[in-house]
Amino acid sequence: MQFSKNAIKSALNAFLNSEGFLVLYSVFVLVFSFLDCNAVTLSVILLVCALIFFTQKDLKPLLVPMTLSYFSLTFIDGKFNLNVPFFISCAIFAASLIYYIAENKPKFILTTNLKAVLPYGAAYILAGSFSANYIADKLFEQQIALFIIVTVAIAFLTLIAANSDFDKPEYAFKVLFALGMVVGLQCCITAIAQKNFLEEVFMKDLFHTNWGVYNGIITVVLFTIPSCFYFAAKYKKYAFLFMLAAMLQYAAAHLTASRAAFLAMSPFLLVCLIATLVVSDKKTRHNVALSFLGAFAVLVAVGAVVALLNAEFVQDFFSVFAASGFNLGRGKVWKQSIEFFLENPIFGLGLMHHDEIQQAAISYFWMSHNTILQALSSLGIAGFTGLMIHSLYKYKTFAKRDYFSYFAMIMMVATELYGMIDCLMPAPYYVMPLFLLLIAADKTKDENKERIPRLKDLK
Repeated sequence: MQFSKNAIKSALNAFLNSEGFLVLYSVFVLVFSFLDCNAVTLSVILLVCALIFFTQKDLKPLLVPMTLSYFSLTFIDGKFNLNVPFFISCAIFAASLIYYIAENKPKFILTTNLKAVLPYGAAYILAGSFSANYIADKLFEQQIALFIIVTVAIAFLTLIAANSDFDKPEYAFKVLFALGMVVGLQCCITAIAQKNFLEEVFMKDLFHTNWGVYNGIITVVLFTIPSCFYFAAKYKKYAFLFMLAAMLQYAAAHLTASRAAFLAMSPFLLVCLIATLVVSDKKTRHNVALSFLGAFAVLVAVGAVVALLNAEFVQDFFSVFAASGFNLGRGKVWKQSIEFFLENPIFGLGLMHHDEIQQAAISYFWMSHNTILQALSSLGIAGFTGLMIHSLYKYKTFAKRDYFSYFAMIMMVATELYGMIDCLMPAPYYVMPLFLLLIAADKTKDENKERIPRLKDLK
């Protein structure tokens, strides 16, 4: 019996730390993202996390549901009618967490980047303090709620980070690659399934997935496309498949009809290609370049077929696009955000202010469409300072001469630039991939990271 128990535990441990678990969980996320059953989806997520807490000492497998689960929920068209099985799942999850702590006596040690994010987290809790709208908007209620949310989030991330072992950081890129495939397929399936997609959705700027709209999709692929190039260089035999995956995600960003995607995604794709070729040896460089050209040719062929079948639409699209150009329409909201910052410079006006001003985004959150202005208007100088401390340590973390840090830095810079025209912090579709990378970087010893050779050695 003991042998059988140990065999099962060993097999379960191997599975939860394998690509098989990542693939299976990705399939679950993709399938359930099209089903209006949030209570069931949440129950499965909680039970998977409970299984990990009950059976694993190393919590690295938790990074899979932590990163991917958000993309399985139907926030836009779905409903959250919680039921008895959901509450039973909550109870099982709570029991598993208590069991894990009692059985394993885990460490609660903040990693470098989790320490660096504490001032920024504190700014959320203090947001709106001493502002004129403090009483009218009941900001004390927001502060209590944010204290609970921030505390639980930091504690949960600390638990995972302190009790996860990384021999190599590649695990994080595998999770990001899986995320890119899920989101890419979500976008393509949504486009195919929508009746009169081009005329009724694409042209009218109404595209959305189950979990978000264009800004979330663009943010995700800025993380996931570089992971495709990383694996194309590392596993040359499958470079063409990884380049096809990159093209899928590149196409997904354009399906949103976002002007930001049309403006930035092609240069970003070229940057990823050039950056990969620069750090590759001659044989790898040749393989990646040919694979990229082949995958791009496939994408062009598919696009040409769609264009030929919808010639009239293509003409209408170019005429509309030429008329409106790349005007992102951010000037007014940026000006308002500066004015709101000046109303209470130290702690800002809180997350939810000026809901009477109509915005295309969620009405009860003020959206500055700029990460820095968002921090200033909602969190004040306290939030801006916290954001700068977090950013300083983030860039310091990835300013190293190894392949993981190199490709992660591409992701950091790309999302930072995109954050100049949209709010990233604290959007889950940005925060989850970011902390996945930060935890992996903090927990992987430098000697376990594959070094980038000197240029003279790559010739």
